[in-house]
Amino acid sequence: MKPIFVGSYGNDLTRGVYVFHLDIDNGEILKKKFYKSLANPIAISKRERFIYVCYKNNTGRPTDGGLWQYASMDLQFGLVAKSTDHGKTYVDSYVNEDRSYAYAVDYYNSEVVVIAILKQKLVKVVQTIKHTGSSVDPKRQSEAHPCFIDMTPDQKWMVVCDLGTDEIVFYDVGEKGRLYRNDELTIKVKPGSGPKKIIFSPDGNFAYVLNELTSQVFVYRYEDGKLTFIQEVTTYPTDEYVGQNTGGDILINGQGDYLFASNCGHDSVTTFEVDASTGMLKAVDNTDTDEKPVQMIMVVDKYVVVASQKGGTIESFELKRGESKGVLFETHFSYMVGEPVCLIEGRGM
Repeated sequence: MKPIFVGSYGNDLTRGVYVFHLDIDNGEILKKKFYKSLANPIAISKRERFIYVCYKNNTGRPTDGGLWQYASMDLQFGLVAKSTDHGKTYVDSYVNEDRSYAYAVDYYNSEVVVIAILKQKLVKVVQTIKHTGSSVDPKRQSEAHPCFIDMTPDQKWMVVCDLGTDEIVFYDVGEKGRLYRNDELTIKVKPGSGPKKIIFSPDGNFAYVLNELTSQVFVYRYEDGKLTFIQEVTTYPTDEYVGQNTGGDILINGQGDYLFASNCGHDSVTTFEVDASTGMLKAVDNTDTDEKPVQMIMVVDKYVVVASQKGGTIESFELKRGESKGVLFETHFSYMVGEPVCLIEGRGM
Protein backbone atom coordinates (compact mmCIF):
# COMPACT_ATOMS: atom_id res chain seq x y z
CA MET A 1 0.00 0.00 0.00
CA LYS A 2 1.14 3.52 -0.80
CA PRO A 3 -0.40 6.58 0.89
CA ILE A 4 -1.54 9.44 -1.35
CA PHE A 5 -2.49 12.93 -0.16
CA VAL A 6 -5.12 14.73 -2.24
CA GLY A 7 -6.07 18.41 -1.94
CA SER A 8 -9.69 19.22 -2.76
CA TYR A 9 -11.52 22.52 -3.28
CA GLY A 10 -14.95 20.98 -2.76
CA ASN A 11 -17.49 22.82 -0.60
CA ASP A 12 -17.74 23.70 3.09
CA LEU A 13 -18.20 20.02 3.95
CA THR A 14 -15.74 18.39 1.53
CA ARG A 15 -12.92 20.96 1.23
CA GLY A 16 -9.58 19.82 2.60
CA VAL A 17 -6.90 17.12 2.37
CA TYR A 18 -7.74 13.46 1.87
CA VAL A 19 -5.47 10.52 2.58
CA PHE A 20 -5.87 7.44 0.37
CA HIS A 21 -4.06 4.15 0.06
CA LEU A 22 -3.19 2.84 -3.38
CA ASP A 23 -2.98 -0.94 -3.57
CA ILE A 24 0.18 -1.48 -5.63
CA ASP A 25 -0.97 -4.96 -6.69
CA ASN A 26 -4.09 -3.86 -8.56
CA GLY A 27 -4.32 -0.03 -8.41
CA GLU A 28 -7.33 0.09 -6.07
CA ILE A 29 -7.86 3.45 -4.33
CA LEU A 30 -9.01 3.26 -0.71
CA LYS A 31 -10.06 6.29 1.33
CA LYS A 32 -8.51 6.39 4.81
CA LYS A 33 -8.71 9.88 6.29
CA PHE A 34 -10.11 13.35 5.64
CA TYR A 35 -8.77 16.57 7.12
CA LYS A 36 -11.18 19.46 6.63
CA SER A 37 -9.82 22.93 5.83
CA LEU A 38 -11.38 26.38 5.63
CA ALA A 39 -9.32 27.36 2.58
CA ASN A 40 -8.75 25.66 -0.77
CA PRO A 41 -5.54 23.58 -0.94
CA ILE A 42 -4.07 24.55 -4.31
CA ALA A 43 -0.71 22.70 -4.33
CA ILE A 44 1.09 20.04 -2.29
CA SER A 45 4.82 19.31 -2.04
CA LYS A 46 6.89 17.23 0.36
CA ARG A 47 10.34 16.95 1.88
CA GLU A 48 11.01 13.83 3.93
CA ARG A 49 8.30 13.50 6.61
CA PHE A 50 6.85 16.97 6.04
CA ILE A 51 4.03 17.89 3.66
CA TYR A 52 3.69 21.52 2.52
CA VAL A 53 0.30 22.78 1.36
CA CYS A 54 -0.33 26.05 -0.51
CA TYR A 55 -3.77 27.39 0.40
CA LYS A 56 -5.84 29.77 -1.67
CA ASN A 57 -7.08 32.84 0.19
CA ASN A 58 -10.85 32.32 0.39
CA THR A 59 -11.72 35.21 2.71
CA GLY A 60 -9.41 38.12 1.92
CA ARG A 61 -8.13 38.07 5.50
CA PRO A 62 -4.36 38.63 5.96
CA THR A 63 -4.11 35.40 7.97
CA ASP A 64 -5.60 33.32 5.16
CA GLY A 65 -3.68 31.71 2.27
CA GLY A 66 0.05 31.11 2.44
CA LEU A 67 2.13 27.96 2.93
CA TRP A 68 1.28 25.49 5.70
CA GLN A 69 3.57 22.75 6.96
CA TYR A 70 2.36 19.38 8.24
CA ALA A 71 4.13 16.37 9.71
CA SER A 72 2.91 13.16 8.10
CA MET A 73 3.39 9.50 8.84
CA ASP A 74 1.12 7.24 6.86
CA LEU A 75 -2.36 8.39 7.95
CA GLN A 76 -1.30 10.95 10.54
CA PHE A 77 -1.30 14.55 9.41
CA GLY A 78 -0.57 17.27 11.97
CA LEU A 79 -0.02 21.01 11.56
CA VAL A 80 3.53 22.08 12.40
CA ALA A 81 3.71 25.69 11.21
CA LYS A 82 2.32 28.15 8.67
CA SER A 83 3.62 31.19 6.87
CA THR A 84 1.03 33.69 5.65
CA ASP A 85 2.30 36.86 4.02
CA HIS A 86 -0.57 39.35 4.24
CA GLY A 87 -2.98 36.76 2.86
CA LYS A 88 -1.14 36.01 -0.37
CA THR A 89 -1.90 32.84 -2.31
CA TYR A 90 1.00 30.68 -3.48
CA VAL A 91 0.39 28.21 -6.29
CA ASP A 92 3.53 26.09 -5.93
CA SER A 93 6.35 25.55 -3.45
CA TYR A 94 9.72 23.85 -3.06
CA VAL A 95 11.75 23.12 0.08
CA ASN A 96 15.52 22.74 -0.24
CA GLU A 97 17.29 19.51 0.68
CA ASP A 98 18.49 20.52 4.13
CA ARG A 99 15.09 22.07 4.94
CA SER A 100 16.54 25.50 5.71
CA TYR A 101 14.43 27.46 3.21
CA ALA A 102 11.15 27.14 1.35
CA TYR A 103 10.49 28.82 -1.98
CA ALA A 104 7.05 29.67 -3.38
CA VAL A 105 5.45 31.44 -6.33
CA ASP A 106 2.49 33.81 -6.23
CA TYR A 107 0.67 33.70 -9.59
CA TYR A 108 -1.71 36.51 -8.65
CA ASN A 109 0.83 39.07 -7.38
CA SER A 110 3.63 38.10 -9.81
CA GLU A 111 6.03 37.23 -6.98
CA VAL A 112 8.64 34.67 -6.03
CA VAL A 113 9.29 34.40 -2.29
CA VAL A 114 11.86 32.87 0.04
CA ILE A 115 10.59 31.62 3.40
CA ALA A 116 12.97 30.91 6.27
CA ILE A 117 12.77 27.60 8.14
CA LEU A 118 14.01 27.56 11.73
CA LYS A 119 14.23 24.44 13.90
CA GLN A 120 12.43 22.51 11.14
CA LYS A 121 9.47 24.93 11.12
CA LEU A 122 8.38 27.50 8.56
CA VAL A 123 8.89 31.00 9.93
CA LYS A 124 8.39 34.00 7.66
CA VAL A 125 9.01 35.44 4.20
CA VAL A 126 12.55 36.86 4.09
CA GLN A 127 12.73 37.82 0.39
CA THR A 128 10.17 38.85 -2.23
CA ILE A 129 11.03 39.15 -5.92
CA LYS A 130 8.59 40.82 -8.29
CA HIS A 131 8.30 39.47 -11.84
CA THR A 132 7.39 42.03 -14.49
CA GLY A 133 6.42 41.84 -18.14
CA SER A 134 3.70 40.44 -20.36
CA SER A 135 3.18 38.53 -23.60
CA VAL A 136 0.73 38.21 -26.47
CA ASP A 137 -2.39 36.65 -24.91
CA PRO A 138 -4.49 39.64 -23.70
CA LYS A 139 -6.41 37.60 -21.11
CA ARG A 140 -3.81 35.30 -19.61
CA GLN A 141 -0.58 37.20 -20.29
CA SER A 142 -1.30 40.86 -19.49
CA GLU A 143 1.16 40.59 -16.59
CA ALA A 144 3.71 38.20 -15.12
CA HIS A 145 2.35 34.95 -13.64
CA PRO A 146 5.03 32.75 -12.03
CA CYS A 147 3.29 29.40 -11.55
CA PHE A 148 5.91 26.70 -10.88
CA ILE A 149 9.21 26.50 -8.97
CA ASP A 150 11.77 23.73 -8.60
CA MET A 151 15.50 23.12 -8.39
CA THR A 152 17.56 21.98 -11.36
CA PRO A 153 18.68 18.33 -11.15
CA ASP A 154 22.30 19.38 -10.55
CA GLN A 155 21.09 21.35 -7.48
CA LYS A 156 22.67 24.57 -8.79
CA TRP A 157 19.74 26.84 -9.73
CA MET A 158 16.14 27.49 -8.85
CA VAL A 159 13.97 27.52 -11.96
CA VAL A 160 10.59 29.25 -12.32
CA CYS A 161 8.00 28.95 -15.10
CA ASP A 162 6.28 32.28 -15.78
CA LEU A 163 3.10 31.72 -17.76
CA GLY A 164 2.50 35.45 -18.21
CA THR A 165 5.87 36.43 -19.65
CA ASP A 166 6.62 33.20 -21.57
CA GLU A 167 9.85 32.74 -19.64
CA ILE A 168 11.79 29.98 -17.93
CA VAL A 169 13.59 32.01 -15.28
CA PHE A 170 16.79 30.79 -13.63
CA TYR A 171 17.87 32.02 -10.21
CA ASP A 172 21.26 31.75 -8.55
CA VAL A 173 20.99 30.75 -4.89
CA GLY A 174 23.11 32.94 -2.62
CA GLU A 175 23.81 33.19 1.07
CA LYS A 176 20.89 32.75 3.45
CA GLY A 177 18.89 31.15 0.64
CA ARG A 178 18.45 34.41 -1.26
CA LEU A 179 17.65 34.27 -4.97
CA TYR A 180 19.29 36.34 -7.72
CA ARG A 181 17.90 36.30 -11.25
CA ASN A 182 20.33 34.94 -13.84
CA ASP A 183 19.46 36.66 -17.11
CA GLU A 184 22.17 34.76 -18.98
CA LEU A 185 20.47 31.40 -18.35
CA THR A 186 16.84 32.62 -18.44
CA ILE A 187 15.09 31.84 -21.73
CA LYS A 188 12.01 33.08 -23.58
CA VAL A 189 9.74 30.48 -25.15
CA LYS A 190 7.55 30.99 -28.21
CA PRO A 191 5.14 33.93 -27.60
CA GLY A 192 1.72 32.84 -26.37
CA SER A 193 2.87 29.41 -25.16
CA GLY A 194 2.30 29.98 -21.45
CA PRO A 195 4.88 27.70 -19.78
CA LYS A 196 3.24 25.99 -16.80
CA LYS A 197 5.70 23.38 -15.56
CA ILE A 198 9.24 22.12 -16.22
CA ILE A 199 10.44 18.61 -15.41
CA PHE A 200 13.75 16.88 -16.04
CA SER A 201 14.69 13.39 -17.18
CA PRO A 202 15.94 11.11 -14.38
CA ASP A 203 19.53 11.41 -15.69
CA GLY A 204 19.24 15.21 -15.72
CA ASN A 205 20.21 15.54 -19.39
CA PHE A 206 16.86 16.72 -20.76
CA ALA A 207 14.14 19.17 -19.74
CA TYR A 208 10.48 19.13 -20.72
CA VAL A 209 8.30 22.24 -20.53
CA LEU A 210 4.51 21.94 -20.55
CA ASN A 211 2.84 24.96 -22.14
CA GLU A 212 -0.69 25.48 -20.85
CA LEU A 213 -2.00 27.87 -23.50
CA THR A 214 -0.83 26.01 -26.62
CA SER A 215 -1.00 22.42 -25.27
CA GLN A 216 2.57 21.74 -26.31
CA VAL A 217 5.63 20.18 -24.72
CA PHE A 218 8.99 21.77 -25.55
CA VAL A 219 12.00 19.47 -25.27
CA TYR A 220 15.44 20.83 -24.34
CA ARG A 221 18.86 19.44 -23.73
CA TYR A 222 20.00 20.55 -20.29
CA GLU A 223 23.65 21.08 -19.46
CA ASP A 224 25.03 23.18 -16.61
CA GLY A 225 22.14 25.63 -16.55
CA LYS A 226 21.81 25.95 -20.33
CA LEU A 227 18.63 24.88 -22.13
CA THR A 228 19.04 24.02 -25.83
CA PHE A 229 15.81 23.57 -27.79
CA ILE A 230 15.30 20.19 -29.47
CA GLN A 231 11.64 19.53 -30.26
CA GLU A 232 8.03 20.58 -29.77
CA VAL A 233 5.05 18.21 -29.66
CA THR A 234 1.32 18.72 -29.18
CA THR A 235 -0.19 17.01 -26.15
CA TYR A 236 -3.44 15.76 -27.72
CA PRO A 237 -4.66 14.48 -31.14
CA THR A 238 -5.70 17.74 -32.80
CA ASP A 239 -7.12 15.93 -35.85
CA GLU A 240 -9.74 14.26 -33.63
CA TYR A 241 -10.73 17.22 -31.46
CA VAL A 242 -11.61 20.78 -32.42
CA GLY A 243 -12.68 22.07 -28.99
CA GLN A 244 -10.71 24.16 -26.53
CA ASN A 245 -7.85 22.46 -24.70
CA THR A 246 -5.22 23.54 -22.20
CA GLY A 247 -2.23 21.64 -20.88
CA GLY A 248 -2.99 20.15 -17.46
CA ASP A 249 0.11 18.42 -16.10
CA ILE A 250 3.27 16.65 -17.18
CA LEU A 251 5.01 13.65 -15.65
CA ILE A 252 7.96 11.37 -16.46
CA ASN A 253 8.34 7.87 -15.06
CA GLY A 254 11.24 6.74 -12.90
CA GLN A 255 13.01 4.87 -15.70
CA GLY A 256 12.71 7.91 -17.95
CA ASP A 257 11.33 6.00 -20.91
CA TYR A 258 7.77 7.40 -20.83
CA LEU A 259 6.40 10.90 -20.44
CA PHE A 260 2.74 11.68 -19.76
CA ALA A 261 0.82 14.89 -20.49
CA SER A 262 -2.76 15.53 -19.37
CA ASN A 263 -5.27 17.56 -21.36
CA CYS A 264 -8.05 19.73 -19.92
CA GLY A 265 -10.76 19.96 -22.56
CA HIS A 266 -9.86 16.87 -24.52
CA ASP A 267 -9.87 15.19 -21.07
CA SER A 268 -7.16 12.64 -21.64
CA VAL A 269 -3.59 11.62 -20.90
CA THR A 270 -1.20 11.21 -23.81
CA THR A 271 1.73 8.85 -23.38
CA PHE A 272 4.98 9.66 -25.15
CA GLU A 273 7.88 7.29 -25.62
CA VAL A 274 11.19 8.98 -24.73
CA ASP A 275 14.30 8.35 -26.83
CA ALA A 276 17.05 7.80 -24.26
CA SER A 277 19.84 9.20 -26.43
CA THR A 278 18.12 12.28 -27.90
CA GLY A 279 15.40 12.99 -25.33
CA MET A 280 12.87 13.33 -28.15
CA LEU A 281 9.22 12.35 -27.72
CA LYS A 282 6.97 10.12 -29.80
CA ALA A 283 3.25 9.85 -29.01
CA VAL A 284 2.22 6.21 -28.53
CA ASP A 285 -1.16 6.33 -26.79
CA ASN A 286 -4.02 8.58 -25.69
CA THR A 287 -6.22 7.55 -22.77
CA ASP A 288 -9.56 9.08 -21.75
CA THR A 289 -9.87 10.51 -18.24
CA ASP A 290 -12.58 12.22 -16.25
CA GLU A 291 -13.19 15.95 -16.88
CA LYS A 292 -10.30 18.40 -16.44
CA PRO A 293 -7.35 16.21 -15.37
CA VAL A 294 -5.31 18.91 -13.65
CA GLN A 295 -2.60 16.87 -11.92
CA MET A 296 -0.95 13.44 -11.99
CA ILE A 297 1.55 11.43 -9.97
CA MET A 298 3.38 8.18 -10.69
CA VAL A 299 3.36 5.48 -8.02
CA VAL A 300 5.93 2.63 -7.94
CA ASP A 301 6.70 3.37 -11.61
CA LYS A 302 3.59 1.40 -12.49
CA TYR A 303 0.46 3.46 -11.81
CA VAL A 304 -0.45 6.94 -13.04
CA VAL A 305 -2.94 8.49 -10.61
CA VAL A 306 -4.95 11.37 -12.08
CA ALA A 307 -6.89 14.09 -10.24
CA SER A 308 -9.74 15.43 -12.39
CA GLN A 309 -11.09 18.67 -10.96
CA LYS A 310 -14.33 19.04 -12.90
CA GLY A 311 -15.09 15.33 -12.95
CA GLY A 312 -14.55 15.14 -9.20
CA THR A 313 -12.51 11.94 -9.15
CA ILE A 314 -9.08 10.49 -8.68
CA GLU A 315 -8.41 7.55 -11.01
CA SER A 316 -5.59 5.05 -11.38
CA PHE A 317 -4.16 3.76 -14.66
CA GLU A 318 -1.59 1.02 -15.09
CA LEU A 319 1.39 1.47 -17.38
CA LYS A 320 1.84 -1.73 -19.39
CA ARG A 321 5.20 -2.75 -20.78
CA GLY A 322 6.14 -5.55 -23.15
CA GLU A 323 3.99 -5.87 -26.26
CA SER A 324 1.59 -3.16 -25.10
CA LYS A 325 4.42 -0.75 -24.41
CA GLY A 326 3.44 2.71 -23.31
CA VAL A 327 -0.27 1.99 -23.09
CA LEU A 328 -2.14 3.14 -20.00
CA PHE A 329 -4.85 0.66 -19.02
CA GLU A 330 -7.83 1.52 -16.86
CA THR A 331 -7.72 -0.28 -13.53
CA HIS A 332 -11.42 0.61 -13.16
CA PHE A 333 -10.61 1.97 -9.71
CA SER A 334 -11.53 5.56 -8.92
CA TYR A 335 -12.82 7.59 -5.99
CA MET A 336 -15.15 10.57 -5.98
CA VAL A 337 -13.67 13.72 -4.44
CA GLY A 338 -15.09 17.24 -4.68
CA GLU A 339 -12.83 19.15 -7.08
CA PRO A 340 -9.45 17.45 -6.49
CA VAL A 341 -6.69 19.78 -7.74
CA CYS A 342 -3.42 18.46 -6.31
CA LEU A 343 -1.94 15.22 -5.04
CA ILE A 344 1.33 13.73 -3.85
CA GLU A 345 2.60 10.36 -2.74
CA GLY A 346 3.19 10.10 1.00
CA ARG A 347 5.74 8.06 2.90
CA GLY A 348 5.29 4.36 2.28
CA MET A 349 4.10 1.73 4.71
